[in-house]
Amino acid sequence: MLLAQISDIHASPHSTGLDRLGEAVEWIHGLRPDLVVITGDLVDDGWREGYRAVGDILRGLDCAVHVLPGNGDCQEMMSRELPEFCAAGQPMHFSRDLAGLTFLGLDVTVPGASHGDVAPHLAWLQNALTAANAPSVIFMHQPPVETGIAPLDAVMCRNADALAEVLGGANTAALAILCGHVHRPVAGRLGTTSFHICGSLCEPNPLLLEGRPTPALTDAPSFAICEIERGHLRHHTISLRARN
Repeated sequence: MLLAQISDIHASPHSTGLDRLGEAVEWIHGLRPDLVVITGDLVDDGWREGYRAVGDILRGLDCAVHVLPGNGDCQEMMSRELPEFCAAGQPMHFSRDLAGLTFLGLDVTVPGASHGDVAPHLAWLQNALTAANAPSVIFMHQPPVETGIAPLDAVMCRNADALAEVLGGANTAALAILCGHVHRPVAGRLGTTSFHICGSLCEPNPLLLEGRPTPALTDAPSFAICEIERGHLRHHTISLRARN
């Protein structure tokens, strides 16, 4: 089973976000994945035409596509402009059974805030995990973990311990939590569950580690490809070509 994750497009009339999304979708299309998930921050500043353009690009894929909101998104516009890709109403969770796996999209955004909070949605997640008869993969925008980058750690998803408890008590394993928001790839663990933070299609954030010098930024915009085989998930970061 093959899935692709795209995150943090941040399309605007003055950015290359839509061009980057087109490049990523063209690359992904050639790989013929089973599922594509966008983990939030599609456009900036409520750009309605941007949502429409994102939808036009995503319709070029011939596989299942799901979209979660990020803290920068307008969920009302998403529902109107991308009805075939995202849930109507709020929160915009999704559940999809595919290829013997359960894929769960958890909308942890908080209206008007940059941070996320999983606490209001743990009952939904627990019910979804109980109903699942297969290993699961969970998607979120804000990661429920610290990255060591202080400005970003201040706006992560809150109540991570409660999430770890729910995952630890599930009758089927969560293979991974796949997130965005950080604008650079990061990996680690939450309790017994691995997490992978996808890079962004906009310019990556620098590696700001407290007490360390900040090296020159050499990262390229990126997205992720995940292979799932025999209960194991392999995560690949795919970088787009740098532009002069």
